[in-house]
Amino acid sequence: MATYLYTRFSPKNKAYQEQLAAMTSLAPEAEHFQDKVRGDVPPMERTAFSQLFKSLESGDTVIIWWLTEFGHDFSQTLQVITSLLEKGVILQTACEPLAFEPDSPHRHALLALLSGYGKVQTQRRLFAAEQGRKALKDKPELWKQKFCGRPADKEKHQQIAALLLEGLTLQSVAEQCDVSLSTVKRVKAKLNTFDDEGSLRRRGKTHSSSDDAS
Repeated sequence: MATYLYTRFSPKNKAYQEQLAAMTSLAPEAEHFQDKVRGDVPPMERTAFSQLFKSLESGDTVIIWWLTEFGHDFSQTLQVITSLLEKGVILQTACEPLAFEPDSPHRHALLALLSGYGKVQTQRRLFAAEQGRKALKDKPELWKQKFCGRPADKEKHQQIAALLLEGLTLQSVAEQCDVSLSTVKRVKAKLNTFDDEGSLRRRGKTHSSSDDAS
C-alpha cells in the first residue's frame, strides 16, 4: 500500500510551499505528483493526476491539501472522489483532517454532502443563465446598446454572451469562439448587468495561460 501527494501548483497561491511542507510532514516518503494547469481543467485531463490515477491500487492513499485541488465545481470534485473510492483508494485532506475511505460508514454522508452542494451550484448557475437570457430577450434594445459595432462583431459578441450564460469558463469561450481572452472579458463585463446571482463573477475568474489558483 503506497501513499501519494497530489498538488496543483499556481503562482497565485502564495501559500503553496507552506501547504506542500505540511502535506510532506504527514507522509515524508510519499511520491509527489504535481500539475501546473488551470483550476477548471478536469483532474482526469491533467497529465500528473491521470498518471497518478492509473498507478493507484486498492489500499493506496492520496493526500491533497483540500478538495478544491480538484476544482471549484462540486460535481467535478464528487466525480473524482467517487472514482478514487471505486478503486479502493483512501483520500485524505491536509487543510482539515478529512478522510474519504471506501469502507467507512461516513462515506455516504460525505458524498451526499458534496452531491447536495453540487446540485445547488448547478441550480444557481442555471438560474443566473436563464435570468440573463430573459433580460436580453425582454429588452432587445439592450443588445444594441451593449453589443454595437460591426455586424460581424455583434454576432460574435452574442455568441460569446450565450456561452458565458451557459456556464463556460472564459478560456473555453475564447477557444470555441476563436477570439482573444480580452474580448471575452469585455463581453462578460457587459453581461454583469443581468447577473444578479453573481454566477458570472464566480466562474469568470481570469485564467492565466499556465494556471489559476482560485
